[in-house]
Amino acid sequence: MHLSTSRVASVLFTALFLLNAGTVSVNGADPIAIAHRGLLRHAPENTLPAFAVCLELGMGFELDIRTTKDGHLVVLHDDSVKRTTDGPARSVRDMTLAEIQQLDAGTWFGQSFAGLTVPTLEETLSLVKERKCGVTIIALNVKQLNRDGEAKLVALVEKYQLLEASFAFDQNAEMSHRLKLLNPKFRIGQNVNRTSIQTRIDEDFLDVFLLTGTPTSEEVNLLHDQGKQALFNFAGNGEGRRNSSVWKQVQAAGIDGILTDYPLECRTAWRDAVD
Repeated sequence: MHLSTSRVASVLFTALFLLNAGTVSVNGADPIAIAHRGLLRHAPENTLPAFAVCLELGMGFELDIRTTKDGHLVVLHDDSVKRTTDGPARSVRDMTLAEIQQLDAGTWFGQSFAGLTVPTLEETLSLVKERKCGVTIIALNVKQLNRDGEAKLVALVEKYQLLEASFAFDQNAEMSHRLKLLNPKFRIGQNVNRTSIQTRIDEDFLDVFLLTGTPTSEEVNLLHDQGKQALFNFAGNGEGRRNSSVWKQVQAAGIDGILTDYPLECRTAWRDAVD
C-alpha cells in the first residue's frame, strides 16, 4: 500500500471508529456485514482504504475482479476505467497493469484520496491476511477472467490462506466447475432466489447461497443443516436498501452475513435490536 493510501486509511478509520464505536454485538451473534465494493459511501469504491476500514471494524467486503491485457488480476467494477479513475473510456482488458496503475483512482471521490491507485487482487488479499480481525467474509465478484486468471485467482486465495474466508460468485457454471477442479476447497457462491433454494441444495455444488429474497429462519436453518453458508444479497443504494426493519428481520432469521451498501447503519440497527 502506498504511503498516501495508508495515511488516508488511518484517518478514515479513526473517524469511522468514533462514529461507529460500540456497534459490534458483545455476544458475537450478529451476522457479518459485507460492505459492497468496500465502504463505498465513505471512500472510493474498490480501493485499499475502502477495504482496510472494513477489516479494522471487523466487517467483510465484496470486490470485483478483472484481468488486464498482460494477465494481471485487478480490482475494478466497470469494464472501462473512466468512471472510477481519471482515465479515458478504455477497457481494462486492453490496458497493461502498468498503464492502469498510472491512473488516479481517488480524486473523483474527493481530493483527500488523490493519488490512490487501482489495487491488484494480490495487494487486496495481502491486506486481508494482514488486517482481518477474527472471522470475516470476502466476496470475490468475478467480472472477467481468462483461463490463466482462474488459476491465478485460486493460487492467490491459497497463498493468503483465505479459502475458508472467501468465495467467488457471478462467474458462469463452467468457470465455477473449473475453479473447483483447481482446488475442491475453493468456495463457490451464487445468487439464489427463493424458488430455487431446494434445487441448488439438491445439486450439492454451491458452498455459499447469496439469497436474493429476504431470508426466513426456515430457509436459513435448511441451508445450515446442509452445511451451507447463508448470506443475504441486499446490495444497492437508495432508501429501499436502507431499511432497518429488513436488517433486523434477517438478523433474527440467523443469516451468516449481509451484502450491503450501508454496513455501518446495518450494524447499528442490529445493536439496537438487542439493547
